[in-house]
Amino acid sequence: MDPKSTDPPAPARPKMVPRMEPSKASLRTSQTTSSSPTASTPPTTPTDGTPPRRISKPEVRPPAFTVNLDLPPRERYKEIGKVYKEKLKSLKPIYDNLFNHFPAKNFVRLFARHTLFRRVYRYEEQQEIEGLVEATGLPRYLIVAYNTLLDTFMGCTSGAVRLAHDPTKPYSDENRDKMLHFRTLDWGMDELRQLVILINYQRGGKTIAQAVTYAGFVGVLTGVRQGLSASLNFRAAASENTRKRTVRLHKLLVLLGIRPSVSSQLRNFLFSEKHKQPPALSEIIHKFPRTHCTPCYVTLCDGDFAAFFEKDITHADLTVSEEFVVGTNHDGRMEAWKHAEYDAFTKSHPIPHAVRGAVDLLEDSLQRKRCINRLHDAASNTKGNWRAKPENRVEPGIGIKTVVSWCHAWPITNENTHFSCVMDPKAGNILWMRYYEDPPDEPG
Repeated sequence: MDPKSTDPPAPARPKMVPRMEPSKASLRTSQTTSSSPTASTPPTTPTDGTPPRRISKPEVRPPAFTVNLDLPPRERYKEIGKVYKEKLKSLKPIYDNLFNHFPAKNFVRLFARHTLFRRVYRYEEQQEIEGLVEATGLPRYLIVAYNTLLDTFMGCTSGAVRLAHDPTKPYSDENRDKMLHFRTLDWGMDELRQLVILINYQRGGKTIAQAVTYAGFVGVLTGVRQGLSASLNFRAAASENTRKRTVRLHKLLVLLGIRPSVSSQLRNFLFSEKHKQPPALSEIIHKFPRTHCTPCYVTLCDGDFAAFFEKDITHADLTVSEEFVVGTNHDGRMEAWKHAEYDAFTKSHPIPHAVRGAVDLLEDSLQRKRCINRLHDAASNTKGNWRAKPENRVEPGIGIKTVVSWCHAWPITNENTHFSCVMDPKAGNILWMRYYEDPPDEPG
């Protein structure tokens, strides 16, 4: 159980705006959301309208596995554990490297092993982890640390867009009256590429949800069921109005298994315990902002609307649209920063040796978001789209091929990308996916 605390009042439901009007609505569930800035000078990206370079690659899916939710939790992941037993041994050096910057790192590593990484919040997930421990022979602390920390180091691009009819083919067979959810997952740890898998979650012999994840991980980073798709993006820091000790306390409680990780909460959005109905998007919009959660960015879509959360510990800034949303790894307010804001962050950064990495993250994040916005603007402007060179054209309107082409564009896909995918929450499946077993090469 969580320690007693006073939650802020329940937020008002965001206004769902008409489709043909500018479709961006904001919801504040607490004070103004912001996170610590992450650069010393404002990053710049080309603004001349030059089309992004695309990586021409076919669809490639990783190994697929079935997780039978009708089985006892301890048995569900054993097949995956046995298949990936040797590859999961790569987690040990990754775990050890986490503590290299701590003073008395050997003591801290030993303390974490015996005190922190003992259990996760939900009993069902803990039993699944116990099954993985039995199947792999790896120590429990390593699997728990993997499931607790994996969702805190990713750089990603996530968004959703409503398909738009091709004006040259008004009677096309393709159903475009829906939104699709696109997603790339980036991470600098190449060792984990070999662990990417596709999971089909089944009940009663039927697939009820799909997730692209890592072997040995029981939470959800990217997933879809009929009526909801979800993706998680890394957020470097909490809002300015959130005390650092509040963030530290929350993270400690997650490490102790007293509060759930973000990936555990997303899993609960996709499928709940047996005989329980998973929540609808409207319910999540109402409850999730004030739920205790590690700072992060979350994109959810039900095919009619999409929501992008700038999530803090107990509040969120929320954008809801029925046309287009996109998020990377920075707060929206950072896009208007001047030199003074960047300088202030650099001087106040709590970890001086990490400033350069924070600068790189923000520059990369801003560049990826500007690229997606430029692609969306071009696809929304049919005339402008067809003035482009033949290799950069996509079909009129916005169709599935268009959204896939966005995922191929550099730097949306980059040298750190592990996979990209397009999900259809109306149908409840992954429409398209590209898995990168090796780092993608930048197109010439």
